[in-house]
Amino acid sequence: METLHLGVVLYRNTAAELEQLTRSLRRLEHEGLTLELRFLDNSPDAGERREVTEQFGPAAYRRMGENRGFGAAHNVAMREAFTAGAAAYVCVNPDTVLHPWCVRELWGTSLRPRTALVDARTFPEEHPKPYDPASGETPWCAGTVLLITREAFQVTGGFDEQLFMYGEDVDLSWRARAAGWVNRTAAGALALHWVEHRPLDQERELRVLRSTVYLGRKWGAVGFARRYERLYRHLAGTPLVPAHPAVLPPGADRMADFRHGVRFARSRW
Repeated sequence: METLHLGVVLYRNTAAELEQLTRSLRRLEHEGLTLELRFLDNSPDAGERREVTEQFGPAAYRRMGENRGFGAAHNVAMREAFTAGAAAYVCVNPDTVLHPWCVRELWGTSLRPRTALVDARTFPEEHPKPYDPASGETPWCAGTVLLITREAFQVTGGFDEQLFMYGEDVDLSWRARAAGWVNRTAAGALALHWVEHRPLDQERELRVLRSTVYLGRKWGAVGFARRYERLYRHLAGTPLVPAHPAVLPPGADRMADFRHGVRFARSRW
């Protein structure tokens, strides 16, 4: 029986969000699989500790002590998961509700040859990036609900931690493909992810722009990066000081697609 670790990175999540997520986690159908849950709390306090430990026990909760960002926190959990022998690790956003078959479908798709990453389909709004209806092959996988195979972690080392939030899933997907692996969407893996109630405040917009510029610079799209640097300066009132991106292996940048703006792939519609 294979073991999958499910990791949830928290940051000041509401009780209602956690209640909906934990209820769906308890209803997951995973015959033939053992699931281990990990909640990594980036919040400045331990406000979520009580609810998590009451539902899943003290071993499921870990306070990070600082907001390390999405990718860095998941990397901590992934290293521990694969060291403990997990076959795969599943990133789960705390504001999602998983269909009972979601993890089962992710795992089944991950067994296809040369699979690195597998993402779920989100509703009511699905990302318009393409995927093959038969094989599930897709240019990149979204991190909302994302299975990362042991092999993918070994090849890539996990998320680029200079991407604090946004774009880390695109970057990981491109690096996996550059190493000769395949990303897939599991058409039968569904997750409710409703975000229309979130305010699009300035800090969120600036984080998106910082990550967008970083991706452009890392993957050799200088003109793309400069365009979003100008947007950042217009919104923030000050220039962006770009981070120094990690160096890619020769030829890896052929996997990047900046022709479609921040969608990073052509749209299905």
